Amino acid sequence: MSNRKKYFINFALVALAAAPIVIRAYEFGPDPAKSGAPGDNPQGCVESGCHTGTPNTQPGGSVVIKASGGTTYVPGQPQTITVTVSDPSEKKFGFQLSARVDSNPKTLGAGLLVAGSDGYTQVLCADGNNSPAAGCPSKLGSLQWIEHTLTGYSKSAGPATTFTFTWNPPATDVGSVTLYAAGNAVLGNLQVGGTHTFLTSLQLKAGTATNPNAPAITAGGIVPLYSSATTIQPGSWISIYGSNLASALTVWKGDFPTSLGGTSVTIDGKPAFLYYVSPGAIAAQAPDDTATGTVPVVVTTANGTSTSTVTLGTVGPSFSLLGDPKNHVAGIILHGSTYDVIGPTGSSLGYPTVAAKQGDTVVLFGVGFGPTTPAVKAGQAVATAGVLPSTSKLTFTIGGKTVVPDYAAITSAGLWQFNFNSLPAGLGTGDQPIQATINGVTSPNNFVIALQ
Repeated sequence: MSNRKKYFINFALVALAAAPIVIRAYEFGPDPAKSGAPGDNPQGCVESGCHTGTPNTQPGGSVVIKASGGTTYVPGQPQTITVTVSDPSEKKFGFQLSARVDSNPKTLGAGLLVAGSDGYTQVLCADGNNSPAAGCPSKLGSLQWIEHTLTGYSKSAGPATTFTFTWNPPATDVGSVTLYAAGNAVLGNLQVGGTHTFLTSLQLKAGTATNPNAPAITAGGIVPLYSSATTIQPGSWISIYGSNLASALTVWKGDFPTSLGGTSVTIDGKPAFLYYVSPGAIAAQAPDDTATGTVPVVVTTANGTSTSTVTLGTVGPSFSLLGDPKNHVAGIILHGSTYDVIGPTGSSLGYPTVAAKQGDTVVLFGVGFGPTTPAVKAGQAVATAGVLPSTSKLTFTIGGKTVVPDYAAITSAGLWQFNFNSLPAGLGTGDQPIQATINGVTSPNNFVIALQ
């Protein structure tokens, strides 16, 4: 006779001396094979001398398994498991759970079950004895059952009680495994009549360990260069924001690399051309592509990959920015052979900026304004400027007034240039909103240009 059985027989003798004779309801936990797993009693602990009734028929009652890894497990990586038994009409609760390998669930246990430190749970082997920490003796097989103890039963209370313990998955990938559990709810008087039983299971698929240094793309973190727009254009420069995107800052040498500092990027399965990579951001030129709509973006480093999506369109207009908090557009004011950088007077950007005024020759820059004539290929220097075929499809508004550029072309790889030979009057002063529209698609509405 096991030590476990001797203890509970002694407990029963004491109880019998103080109370009328009743049929015990396994307040100290049932014998093995009552979890509802394949090979176990399919009714849980509904049998003679245990519980009565039909499982899963009590309205409002349930047993629920939750694993800290969700629906996956990593070989050898422990997980916290909770079993919650609920029943608004009962007062005391118990359970039994077993982990099985799906390829042979009747005889092959999955990993090791470890009782919680609170004393509310215990692990049994096939002979009914408590399992050693290293697992059940080999002669008893690999099956284990974890269940409530007398303390766990005594501490339980309605309308629900949660039991917590640890599961150590198999050390290697054994395919999918399933956790099976039976939960019981009783009035607390140790009688089998009026008890309720619930059955459930949770399947876990094998996964891989997450590398803490693996790259991660921020949600919504793929945008036109220095922009917040949601659509990018083939051949245009884009920004990718995230973490662990590269081991360090590395800048190209003007050679359009598809791998830089150990980092590479694909957009719709095609290699992108990298200008710089850093842990938090990447600047890349999107490859030529005829696809439109949502496409995958994959960042790959020595520590893994991260995949996200972005909208690819024939146009995705956005201005280049100075990088200040107010989103001033980047541009210059030409003075013959010299120029001033457009921006707010007294800026803290580390270089002087000047607000533009009526009559100034202004040059602005941006990305995503559509195909040109002649076409300009991605991934190479621009020998001949690609000019917008018809400027009638392109409009600018500054301070709410329409302004037409005198020149619109791609003059360097992926970068548009817009010339305004004489800035008109009546555009206002200070920071004025600026937007561009091409083929019905409008740039973000939170950009401004500094005017005086």
